[in-house]
Amino acid sequence: MALLDDVLEGGLGTGIVAAVGVAVLGPVLVPVLRSTAKMAIRGGMMAYDYGRQAVAELGEMAGDLAAETRAEAAAASHSASSRTAKSS
Repeated sequence: MALLDDVLEGGLGTGIVAAVGVAVLGPVLVPVLRSTAKMAIRGGMMAYDYGRQAVAELGEMAGDLAAETRAEAAAASHSASSRTAKSS
């Protein structure tokens, strides 16, 4: 009886129960966990693609805005220099 008490107190019994539980429930849970993992990976891939597309569009808009600003600055500079040349 003391040996049984020592096994249960030491955690060996818990380990054995856990091992048996995994052996019994493993074949049932693996397909469910596999499909859940695949769905999570698929969702992550879709989020990554969406984020990449959004960043590309944002970069394009920023480039367009910078080009427009440069063109306006060049036009303003050209206009100011032509006014200075006319007034001389």
